[in-house]
Amino acid sequence: MSTRIRRILAVMAATLMFQIAFVQSAAAQSVAQGDAANASPVVDVMLLRPAGFVSLVVGSGLFLVTAPIVLITRPHEIGKPFKQLVVRPAKYVWVDPLGGH
Repeated sequence: MSTRIRRILAVMAATLMFQIAFVQSAAAQSVAQGDAANASPVVDVMLLRPAGFVSLVVGSGLFLVTAPIVLITRPHEIGKPFKQLVVRPAKYVWVDPLGGH
């Protein structure tokens, strides 16, 4: 295998691991919303909102990659991944009140 292919595979593997971490943290956040509701506004602004923005960017990229597959296989369900990968992080970053998570 050439070094270029190895580099591409390494970057793809690192990206997938990075995305899996965000998916797991999002799942943990939805399970433990009662605990997260006690976060101070400072923690929200300094840590949680930037993480939410990164989640929005990564989710938008994932949606752009998966949208053609969903449109081919189940076009009537395109709203489900869009809501999960784009709308929820965007709502968290720009709509939800500070300290509410």
